[in-house]
Amino acid sequence: MLGAATAPYQGKGTGETSLFRKLLKFLKAGDILLGDAIFENYFLISLLLLGDVDVVVEKNGARHLDLRQCDQKLGKKDGLIRLTKPARPNWMSKEFYDRWVPSEITVRIIKSKKRTIVTTLLDAEKYPRSEIVGLYQERWHVELDFRAIKSLMKMDVLRCKTPEMVRKEINVHLLVYNLIRALMTQSAVELKNRPRQISFKAAQEVLQEFHVVLLQSKGNVLADVVTHMIAIPGEHVVGNRPGRREPRAVKKRPKPYARLQHSRPQARRLKMYQGKAA
Repeated sequence: MLGAATAPYQGKGTGETSLFRKLLKFLKAGDILLGDAIFENYFLISLLLLGDVDVVVEKNGARHLDLRQCDQKLGKKDGLIRLTKPARPNWMSKEFYDRWVPSEITVRIIKSKKRTIVTTLLDAEKYPRSEIVGLYQERWHVELDFRAIKSLMKMDVLRCKTPEMVRKEINVHLLVYNLIRALMTQSAVELKNRPRQISFKAAQEVLQEFHVVLLQSKGNVLADVVTHMIAIPGEHVVGNRPGRREPRAVKKRPKPYARLQHSRPQARRLKMYQGKAA
């Protein structure tokens, strides 16, 4: 993880696109942004093109883009279309809007079996349709990464009480996340595999089991421990499941009890927490 952005939990400037604009500084010329439909936005694409960054995103359902509207056909399910500049959003200054946002941009529309992909990689010979579709399928790893941070690392519930401490709590989780990824990468290099082929859960458990030994080891012993650590995650290889999609539903059923929102002494006196004993 190269960077992260935080904001208040509600109000203006707290949406995904607003937070993403804070992360533009981490992108460099030649990068490709791989994102879901929320990033199919004229102004975001324009900002990225200013920095020579290309995009591969899913078509936003609110936008009516169709291959029949294409200005130039590149194939049966592939074509170029010009988009015109919409009205200025509130977050953008009029000076920037007039000077830097182009009056139109050309994007490429690619139709696959399950979705429509929008990209600024316009050269069909250099970037074949099949490779663009295959690249977008890799986006599912983003969802798996969020699951690893929120569920496996238990960051789905933040326990600190002040904004400053919540930010520290988030940063510590992300620091440990990168430490786990570093272990996975070293293990993959040793075994000549891709880091994505190494189990995140296995690498996490290795660090948890070895952390006391690491603190107590020195010199050559420490080097041997690290070498042993690097070898273990490589024994846990995960399968390749391209195009995987899962239902947005929770499998675990919630318990039929009210949420505890008071201290335990207060809760004992409140009727809302009084239940029948089985």
